[in-house]
Amino acid sequence: MALQFAFVGIGPMGEGMSENLIAKGNLEKPLIMWNRTKERATAHSAKVGHSTVADTLHEVVTKADVIWSCLQDEAAITEAMNEMLNYDVKGKLFVDSSTISPKATNEMATRIISAGAEFVALPVFGEPPMAKLGLLTMIPAGDPGSVSRIMPYLSGVVGRGVVDLSGEEPGKASLLKFIGNVAIFTSMEAVAEMNVFAEKTNLGAHNIQKLLEGLMPVSPHVAYVKHMLSGEYWKGKPGIEVSKALVLTSQVLNVAKANDVSLKSYEVAVKHLEDVQAHSGPSASILGIYGAVREESGLPFEN
Repeated sequence: MALQFAFVGIGPMGEGMSENLIAKGNLEKPLIMWNRTKERATAHSAKVGHSTVADTLHEVVTKADVIWSCLQDEAAITEAMNEMLNYDVKGKLFVDSSTISPKATNEMATRIISAGAEFVALPVFGEPPMAKLGLLTMIPAGDPGSVSRIMPYLSGVVGRGVVDLSGEEPGKASLLKFIGNVAIFTSMEAVAEMNVFAEKTNLGAHNIQKLLEGLMPVSPHVAYVKHMLSGEYWKGKPGIEVSKALVLTSQVLNVAKANDVSLKSYEVAVKHLEDVQAHSGPSASILGIYGAVREESGLPFEN
């Protein structure tokens, strides 16, 4: 019997993920969409087709076999899950791609499984444009049988790469997402500092781009340097807003502190994100780290 999928959360990430699920997932039944702002889900459904819009989360739970969520923060997914667990969820598979703490992930998993349903934690790496292009890296964790049910809809459908944590507790996926975030922001910080170093010594930041393209041509560093040198960090549409990034970085630092882990380079990057928000506001791009390093080194924020 064909599975009925529902997608909860049609925000910037959910739009791309649900669109690819419809376009590449070979869904026999139209995807059910739900969003707190129904108008957004309705407009998206009309655009992508093969979908319907649910009025309530009760309707989602009643009709769907697989409920895939991607909400903007811990408070949002907790509120939605609290409501859905008021209903009969026995036999349902819940998949959550929201960025939340390992502790919250494990607590959610326990509640869902205790209610007779299955749960897979599925945090993702990538910005909304990557979600739309199906280029996300996805980290499924949980019971191997549950993970196997969602696996056909990951690589080549909603995402590109899969870091398979089948058999691990769900919170391990969230923890890996947190640690991966350390790599992302310290890399951004390093590229920003290299650019400014080259500018201040008259080498020219364009030569940093050449260096990175030669050393690591398929790395994110190349994308970062291009976006920075083009000025997109201050005049383009942000892929991820700095205010949202700072919510995540705070959680990461809390986990590090609780485990007596030193993250000095990450703390420098976070300080520069705070400088970006102070300079350009909460909706500024995280790549504004480059502007913050420029200002700290006596250059204008904007290149």
